[in-house]
Amino acid sequence: MISLLLSLIVIAAVIQVFLSSRQMYRVQTAKAHIQENGRYAMHVLTDELLNVGYQGCGSFQIADNEVNNTLNTPNNYLWNFTVPLQGAEATGPNLWTPTLDTSITNPVAGSDVITVRTINQPEIRVTQHPGGTPPGSAAIMVPSGNLLERFDIVMVTDCESAAIFQITSANPSTSGTLTHNTGVGTPGNATKALGKNYTGGWISRILTTSFYIRNNPDGIPALYMKQGGNAVQELVSGVESLQLEYGTDTDGDGSADTYLSANAVGNWSQVVSISIDLVMVSEEDNLTVDGPQDYLLDGNTITPADRRLRSVFSKTITLRNRVP
Repeated sequence: MISLLLSLIVIAAVIQVFLSSRQMYRVQTAKAHIQENGRYAMHVLTDELLNVGYQGCGSFQIADNEVNNTLNTPNNYLWNFTVPLQGAEATGPNLWTPTLDTSITNPVAGSDVITVRTINQPEIRVTQHPGGTPPGSAAIMVPSGNLLERFDIVMVTDCESAAIFQITSANPSTSGTLTHNTGVGTPGNATKALGKNYTGGWISRILTTSFYIRNNPDGIPALYMKQGGNAVQELVSGVESLQLEYGTDTDGDGSADTYLSANAVGNWSQVVSISIDLVMVSEEDNLTVDGPQDYLLDGNTITPADRRLRSVFSKTITLRNRVP
């Protein structure tokens, strides 16, 4: 009887050690995933945000509001290049300010959204742009074999000025002639007058990219990217929240004077830096032994409703195309 009791005690101890080891393994694995995914998510975001305001050789010389957007709907989400950076602050349950474009689908409540517009490589040389009336109305010549196609939305710049238009005729394999007439395509051009001759300049597609948080098919919050007219794409799982503040330069010295949420930014061209907070969360629940794990976000202590592990990744970046 005594030997049986001792055996049961030993077995119970072995089971306890096994369960403790298993729980420790789950916790360590979850921590490793959080660290790996958090570093990658921050890398993806910062790499894209550093391109804010990139207009090729004219990045510093051309102000955002000086770009001549000749499209019929210049303020459309996809090609509103006069606003190369725009955020949306989560201001309430399923509410964002400014209002989100309808292409930003199923965003997680309480998490911010950020949109970046930039030129898309490659940059192609303008070999000829004959004079015309009105100025800039003639077809643009580029080397044949280029990647530009009919109905692409593009930006042309000569480092001093820039214009956005839709290509209405192109044959990249045999000809470098790009026309930009009115009455063709969607959205189409409101005018074919680009305002000046761009011979010797550069032309590129433009690209609009938004980052936000939504739940993936497994119900796990993830960082998603909406790029151009393409379908949304999951980038990194386990990203529960994206919180952003924008450093605005109000006196023109190139340094941020104050950090504001998106709904408080009055002039997006004054934003010279961005403060990023990513809340990473484990995919597994019941990993914390003593109840929910509190975490600190923007000076506030947050107590979640579950027992998942969380970690906050923070970084502030300077927008290199906004600070000479």
